[in-house]
Amino acid sequence: MDSFKMLGSSTKLKKESEDRNNTMDDLYSEAGFTLLEEPKSSMVFMDLYGQDEDHIRKIKEFLASFDMVKKMVKPGCSQEVLKVALNSMSTLVSILTYMSSSPILHSSL
Repeated sequence: MDSFKMLGSSTKLKKESEDRNNTMDDLYSEAGFTLLEEPKSSMVFMDLYGQDEDHIRKIKEFLASFDMVKKMVKPGCSQEVLKVALNSMSTLVSILTYMSSSPILHSSL
């Protein structure tokens, strides 16, 4: 009868062991899924970082162009240079004002 009790308890231990293994397998598979998702999120971060760098580069380019205009348009410059600079800046300000005030339309599916 002792051997029967032992067999029963070993079956119980085997069942508990299988349950633990299944639980661990579930945890690892969930963790694996999360790990597989990380590179995608890293790629999004890198894409945003690249966009930020590009945006900053364009702002620096704009400021360099603006500085060049300021160097060319100084007291004593020709009337023609001043007139072209004023017209160009006026047009640029008008366009940027229009662009910043118009709503951004998003398409919907």
